[in-house]
Amino acid sequence: MSDLNNNFVDQIGVAAYYLSQKDHPYDTLCWMLAERQLITHQDPLYSDQERIREKAAQIYYDSLHYDVLIWLIAEFDVMLKIKQSRKL
Repeated sequence: MSDLNNNFVDQIGVAAYYLSQKDHPYDTLCWMLAERQLITHQDPLYSDQERIREKAAQIYYDSLHYDVLIWLIAEFDVMLKIKQSRKL
């Protein structure tokens, strides 16, 4: 189980590294995290721009550190990738 967890953390680290290299502005990262949270939590309005805007604003005003945003987005990306691969 530990190896599986380590592999998951390693995948997140790699995804976070590549995302960090893109130098997205803070507000873009907030938007990206909002989209992924809504998709992952199966919010029925996950593609509604106003709902994403509200969630992104909430994240923005939480004032998370830039690196934390990167890590969280990478974590969601890896989880979504694993979930998608299980469907295939």
